[in-house]
Amino acid sequence: MANNQNNNASNEPWRAGRPSFKAFYPEIFLLTLITIAFIAIAVQLSCSTIRKAKGAASDKPAAVSLDAPLLAPLAFAQDASIDEAAPAPAADEPAPVAEDAAPAPADAPAPEQTNDEVTPVSDVPLPPATSEPAPDKKTKSESPWTKVVWIWVVCLIVPVILWVWRGVLWICAVWGVYYELRVDPDNPRATTFLTTHGILNKKTDSLHIGSIKDIQSHQTFFQKYFMGGVGTIILFTNDLTDGKVEMKNMPEPSRIFNALDSLRRNYWSRGGMQLHSGAETEPDADGGFNDELHNG
Repeated sequence: MANNQNNNASNEPWRAGRPSFKAFYPEIFLLTLITIAFIAIAVQLSCSTIRKAKGAASDKPAAVSLDAPLLAPLAFAQDASIDEAAPAPAADEPAPVAEDAAPAPADAPAPEQTNDEVTPVSDVPLPPATSEPAPDKKTKSESPWTKVVWIWVVCLIVPVILWVWRGVLWICAVWGVYYELRVDPDNPRATTFLTTHGILNKKTDSLHIGSIKDIQSHQTFFQKYFMGGVGTIILFTNDLTDGKVEMKNMPEPSRIFNALDSLRRNYWSRGGMQLHSGAETEPDADGGFNDELHNG
């Protein structure tokens, strides 16, 4: 049912329309490729940034504490101090003599006793223990995730600007232009071609069908097969303000050409020459025009 309605609508003469959005399909495809390329660049740079951050963290040498190596020297020093601090034998007790030692002579002087005090272990100055330095806190600018965010912002700002810029131009080129034919079959003098420009501020120009001297239709290979079959219609007129009207990216250009040419030929065939020259004619009973001129 819908196909029949579309066929009937296409068979009817063209009366109004606007440029087709299909004309911008190649630009949309190109912008899509550019966006994909920038996204791929952003992904590659983000992965390399994260990989470098992880490599720097793994290559950092671990801090070694000096507490563990000092345990062994401190233990030996403690044992030595304990041996030196052992109590001396009493005066009335004979000193132990080794079995293989020779007896000391009677007139040998007694060994002098030194009263050097043994320094306790607690008073021995120890080298200052070095602790592991606290890791520097990374600021937000040094964080790899912050760099990743900036990479994505920089890589996506160019496609966003292109999409916004071209989108505004597409809207103005499609929805900012409207063409209309106001036709009265019984009165060729009422056949008017209207051109409306603008979206918010609209401007409408009127062109009489009798002012059209020639009509041209252009459709390139690229327009036919890659832009949805759009074409360009050019109207050459003797109007003072619109000497040349160019209808760009119009769908079904042959249909528009046939409609304009049929109305123009109908105008000239029904007394258009007399009407255009300033003569007045009156329609007869059959809807045609006679050649009676009214003076005064």
